[in-house]
Amino acid sequence: MNYYDIFLIAVALSMDASAITISNCSVYKCTLTKKKEWAMPIAFAFFQGLMPLIGMLIANLLSSAIQSIAGYLSSAIFFVLSAKIFIDIFKHEKECVCTLQQAKENQEKQKRAILTYPILIVQAISTSIDALVVGLTFINLSFSPYIAVAIIVITTFIIVSLALILGKKLGCMFGKYADYVGAIILLILAIKSLVQAIM
Repeated sequence: MNYYDIFLIAVALSMDASAITISNCSVYKCTLTKKKEWAMPIAFAFFQGLMPLIGMLIANLLSSAIQSIAGYLSSAIFFVLSAKIFIDIFKHEKECVCTLQQAKENQEKQKRAILTYPILIVQAISTSIDALVVGLTFINLSFSPYIAVAIIVITTFIIVSLALILGKKLGCMFGKYADYVGAIILLILAIKSLVQAIM
């Protein structure tokens, strides 16, 4: 994998975090403080950077076993992650349009809902599990894995920050399309890895 591949992976990984950020802006909009708003890109970027390092350590422990199939493993991982996102979209898709009664109920819930730091940490960890799996593919890197992690952290922070700013205006529709973008990018990377492994 090269720098361009890592950047695409970083964009794909940040899509889940972006969707959660937009959802948080909607669900907790009545109680969100500036401090908690900017804690989101920081938390998501931190765990998106930490998890690939853990995955890389696991890959290094198993390096002798997976070295010969590294290309196929990368392809399989990206295919699975892409499929997982598509399945989640179709399984848990929520419509922005709702009845007047539902809108009133949602407003009441929003007034009471509070985003706590433990909730945010759980969100950051759960959205970064994919990044841990991606860390297994770092065995194919042609440069320092720490540079790859830096690219992932910076890219995630920027994209989640944009989601935070835009999320208040664009709502859940933007979050839904963010998931599609992530799934498509991972699918493209899966096909690319498979072709390289075969050739």
